[in-house]
Amino acid sequence: MSMKILKLNRLFRFYGQQNAKLLATTFPTAEYIINGNNKRNVTTDLFTSEFLPPYVNLPYSYAFGRSLNHILYKTVGNCFDDRLKIENGQPVIVSHHENIQKTFSEFYQDVNRLAKAMYEHIGIKRGDVVGLWSCNTYDWIVIQYACFRIGAVLCTVNPFYQTYELDYAIRRGKMKALFMPGHKSQQDIVNRFSSIMMKTLNMEEKKDDDKIPFLLENIVTMDGDTFNDLNSSVKNNRNIRVLELEKLKQQTGELDSSITNLVLPDDPAVIMFTSGTTGRPKGACLSHFNIVNNSKMCAYRAGVKENSIFCVPLPFFHAFAGILGNLIPIASETGRLLIPCLKYDVRQLAQSITEHNATHLLATPTLVIDLLNYLRDNQLQVPTLCEVLAGGASMPIEVAYQFMEFAPNCKVRVAYGATETSPCATTYSINSTVEESIETVGSPLDFVEIKLVNPKTRQIVKIGETGELHCRGHVIMSGYWSEPEKTKESIDEAHWYNTGDLAVMTEKGLIKIIGRTKELIIVGGENVYPREIEEILYTHPAVETVNVIGVPDQRKGEEICAWVQLHKNVQATEDELREFCKERLTYFKVPRYFLFVDSYPMTPTGKAQKFIMQKMTIEKLNLQTK
Repeated sequence: MSMKILKLNRLFRFYGQQNAKLLATTFPTAEYIINGNNKRNVTTDLFTSEFLPPYVNLPYSYAFGRSLNHILYKTVGNCFDDRLKIENGQPVIVSHHENIQKTFSEFYQDVNRLAKAMYEHIGIKRGDVVGLWSCNTYDWIVIQYACFRIGAVLCTVNPFYQTYELDYAIRRGKMKALFMPGHKSQQDIVNRFSSIMMKTLNMEEKKDDDKIPFLLENIVTMDGDTFNDLNSSVKNNRNIRVLELEKLKQQTGELDSSITNLVLPDDPAVIMFTSGTTGRPKGACLSHFNIVNNSKMCAYRAGVKENSIFCVPLPFFHAFAGILGNLIPIASETGRLLIPCLKYDVRQLAQSITEHNATHLLATPTLVIDLLNYLRDNQLQVPTLCEVLAGGASMPIEVAYQFMEFAPNCKVRVAYGATETSPCATTYSINSTVEESIETVGSPLDFVEIKLVNPKTRQIVKIGETGELHCRGHVIMSGYWSEPEKTKESIDEAHWYNTGDLAVMTEKGLIKIIGRTKELIIVGGENVYPREIEEILYTHPAVETVNVIGVPDQRKGEEICAWVQLHKNVQATEDELREFCKERLTYFKVPRYFLFVDSYPMTPTGKAQKFIMQKMTIEKLNLQTK
């Protein structure tokens, strides 16, 4: 028996004629043969478990993610409706810290009620921007999917934002409505939400904001008390209406299908502000097409099953959790979502994994280190955990192997991407070895192209050589919201997105991230990659975490400084660590400076802020800059 496969020009909407020969190598025939019990209708969402290795254009560092699957041209709302068809009455969302369990039917009803209220009572229409400023709660996900239903663009806001940051997000995002905690909210332990909002509304207009109008018309309080007499307390007479989420969720009746049918796969779905290391954050805009396919392809690569339970302790405002964490178990027809804590708490995380038998964990390397230490200190194991999907930063190899001792049935897998890549660009497959899954970030996601180029000449480098990673395909964002010039700086005319990361590719198309282009340290003319030094120091028994940075030097241009956090009750000296490095690294890679610290400046998503470390080191060591 045979079935016609979807035509190539429908499968690869983003590739064009210049890649026709390459795409033909993926599908050498027009038919897919189905044998025995492996029947599969390729026009449905059911993906094959078979995995094709990437095409690699040897001897050059170019790889394409071949696949026996297909691109989906659907909205999140379409996938949401599809999931209802396989409702089994089991909880699909469990919020451990709120003691909430919801079946898909219950969740579906909550989402549709809110979507109807947003459309009819707040006046939110397709294309309007809705802000969400909150920590991880069940209602966060209800709001997220309600926006997807009616075609509103969800703009996620970092819950740690202060006044000027919030004002910028509201303006740059062009928000019409904002969901946030109310007075005396349970979330006040994280931030002073209501106080910050009042200060933001009473801010004087700044010259920088003359070209970015303040369009906010509605505030919806998610919990706590509402804002009483808001407009009488606001100097600028903004005439903002205040509503309560609980009342909106009591909406009755059905949302007219004509409203949801207007939403198209290429419509913007989310705006997520990327962490700014220089300048202000940019709002990466991702379409329904972007995030549906990213979550589907990642679920397929990870071998996710119906009984998989995804534990997501990372903040939802970030793409890793807010897209992969919230879409894979809900919109991909597989799995369940477990919310362990309001904000990250390692004790609650370990407790929720154990109590709810979590099988998958989305984590950053920092979180894996915390959980490893907690399990070790409390002599615990997490036997139900079968996979850790790590991303957001480099995973220390030694840490991954140590973690698997406390999670005996678990594999630590590393993926790679950015908010701008929806967020996953490369990942492992179920056929990857443990070493490949930890020591590399896998190969290009299905139907994604990756090339490594010389940062100066833009020529593709050969296999084994270090180059800047560029990416193209269905994962690439629509652009930076309302910033076309910034978009052009990141995405060239051929639609390649420059990640700014340095990497090496193997002959099998596997990719190893070396570091950021801007993090490259040049010591007396020699290129030094911080991660190489970090990996060596992680093997020292006294070292718990380490971050390596470059600092100015009058003679060599730059020198190397290692910020080191030691294990509890363990000692090590600067000379000891230096000698340890000398035995394992070329002389110019040995750090000149060692700073012992208890913590690092971090982003809310667990990334070390090395640019802040550099400034602090320069001040502490009284170094002269050029």
